[in-house]
Amino acid sequence: MQYGSEEERSLIEKFVMYPILLTVFNRDLQIICGSPFKLRQPYVALVEQIMNQISKDLFDVRIELRKRRIKVMDARREEDITEYEIFIRGYREIMRFPNIHLKNKAETLMLSYLQVTVE
Repeated sequence: MQYGSEEERSLIEKFVMYPILLTVFNRDLQIICGSPFKLRQPYVALVEQIMNQISKDLFDVRIELRKRRIKVMDARREEDITEYEIFIRGYREIMRFPNIHLKNKAETLMLSYLQVTVE
């Protein structure tokens, strides 16, 4: 049974996805810093700006979840599924995300933060 509204489920998904994006961008930043780019700083500045925006967005989502009395517990990874325990105003629910969904969603969000459209 689902206890949260679609809007709340969207907030939960963002809460799950933003840390994943931060991890991906941080790894990419380390690669950029270690690469022999002639002009590395513009790439570093872009990635850092995006990471700051994601951090702000995550902060905002945390505040909104707290207001709505929603708590998301740490992930439990299995082979193809990542599972989150969610408490929505006292009701417990398990949300399962296929890892391929998380990967595809992360890619879509990355493109939106980079303001790139794919045809």
